[in-house]
Amino acid sequence: MVDGPALEAARVLACVTVAELWLRYFTLGGSNSRADLNALLRGDITFGAAQYDVLAHALNERFVELDLDHPVPYARDPR
Repeated sequence: MVDGPALEAARVLACVTVAELWLRYFTLGGSNSRADLNALLRGDITFGAAQYDVLAHALNERFVELDLDHPVPYARDPR
């Protein structure tokens, strides 16, 4: 898993706002609030592996839309 600031950098690279990312995350089954997502991106909290993977998937789907493959590792990814 990558930390909050690295996820924030990925969010910026993916050209999505926090609100857009949260909506993508929520649509995929994410259960944390938008305030929790903001706290995660600041590095104030962490998500458990399952919720982290939902967020990573939301970002990776956006990266696929941008033809950038899957740069955000999943929780159990050895990268």
